Amino acid sequence: MKSGVSIGIGLLLLAMRPCVGEDPSAADAYQRGAEAFRQRNYTEAVDALGGARGVQDALVLRARALIQLERYKESETDLRQYIGDHPDSAEAKFLLGYALFRENQPEQSLAIYTAAAALQRPVPDDFKIVGLDYVLLNDYPDAIKWLERSVMENPKDAEAVYYLGRAYYSQNWFEKAIAAFQQALALNPLFERAQNNLGLALAAQNKLDLAESAYRRAIEMGETGGKRSEQPYINLGELLIDHNRVPEALKLLDTAKEIDPNADRVNQLRGRALLAEDRYKEAEEAFRAAIALKPDSGALHYQLGCALKRLGKDEEARAEFAKTKELMGTHSALPY
Repeated sequence: MKSGVSIGIGLLLLAMRPCVGEDPSAADAYQRGAEAFRQRNYTEAVDALGGARGVQDALVLRARALIQLERYKESETDLRQYIGDHPDSAEAKFLLGYALFRENQPEQSLAIYTAAAALQRPVPDDFKIVGLDYVLLNDYPDAIKWLERSVMENPKDAEAVYYLGRAYYSQNWFEKAIAAFQQALALNPLFERAQNNLGLALAAQNKLDLAESAYRRAIEMGETGGKRSEQPYINLGELLIDHNRVPEALKLLDTAKEIDPNADRVNQLRGRALLAEDRYKEAEEAFRAAIALKPDSGALHYQLGCALKRLGKDEEARAEFAKTKELMGTHSALPY
């Protein structure tokens, strides 16, 4: 995601031309870096702009290129250096807020966005990232506030609408979530994540036929677009397991495992499906594979215990149930 970091910066580059009297070699490096950035050759831009550090605003442009390369820590370093010399640069502060968000530092990001907003009015992309900072802080009321603001000011941003739907879903506001995901899909009909999450929201309302159709459409989008995600396969597989369509579910989960062999939820659901088919040894193997990826899950240890008990491995089963209590607390309800 490159939210808040526009690459259409022709006018910006013109405004950032070197000043008369600057080092000619640095000025040349700046021009080469600016042209590379314009051509989206971001690695070349970073290298060239590294030799233009004496040129005004070269650090900001280099930070933009680093963000495009997802080298956020390096971008932060350049931006902090630039802000040290130009404390009134709203542009640099907004960029720094974005880099900190991508570094999973939401509190620092929010502080910088607040400072930037005191210098210049934020744009809708800025409101979006502020909202996502609050998501990282698990503060959904404030996340919804700012995501709604972003969507209100730019209702054509499918990504912002999608994230607003995710925030609604996290608060169990399923009708609003469904409306948001449908709006995102109206803006971008090939938005696979929105389609998959539409299925989740429909399933939460027990609209199972509609949820199944939504998941299958998400799968179709991924296959057509050549960028498959394991998520719709997992979600549809879980829905089918819950409604005793186990053979279909296993096929979907096998595909999900091909896409992402390290998805612990795939192995957990495969274990549940195999248990339902009395394939206890295979279920044991699936649960052990899930635990290898997520060893502190009490639910997984409990499910492995159930498989072991069905296999007559009573001592091993007791050990897994004891591990469940250790992880979940002696007074916690068992997951099933």
